[in-house]
Amino acid sequence: MVRLNFRLTTNLAQLRQRSEWLVCVLLLLSAAVPAMAGGNAGVSVSATVLSKNSCKFQGSVAIALAFGNISPASATPATASASLAFSCGGASPSVTYALNQDSGMYKAGPNANRMKHATQAAYLPYTLTITPSSGTVAKNATQSVTVSGSVAPADFQDATAGVYADTVVITLNP
Repeated sequence: MVRLNFRLTTNLAQLRQRSEWLVCVLLLLSAAVPAMAGGNAGVSVSATVLSKNSCKFQGSVAIALAFGNISPASATPATASASLAFSCGGASPSVTYALNQDSGMYKAGPNANRMKHATQAAYLPYTLTITPSSGTVAKNATQSVTVSGSVAPADFQDATAGVYADTVVITLNP
């Protein structure tokens, strides 16, 4: 706290000098006190550093993994497979890649893929694997991977008859 003491004087020149001094002191004090109407603002700063390399699927990126007709009397798993091809380019002579799948539209949880019945609220669990799911490939070389699916007999033997489908997104990094 700053205490200012003034003596009353009749000299007009001294009064004017002290008034100017008082104005200067008050201006300095007001500059030192933060503004009462102000507030704080947060600034979020982020950046994404891209890889020096990139990989892209070749040809059609929509493949069909068709299990076909499944007989409830079968004691063996229903299986299907399809191939995907990709190549990588960039600054490095070889590129390390990774493929991941999102478990589909009707997943019951992570890696718990399910197909949904076309007209009823029924689901058919299945597994999906990508081989190889990661590795290193030479720059500009074509790499093929196999997408395989399997439906266990325990899952289709008591399933509601009809058509089942799902859509899975496979992501290729980098």
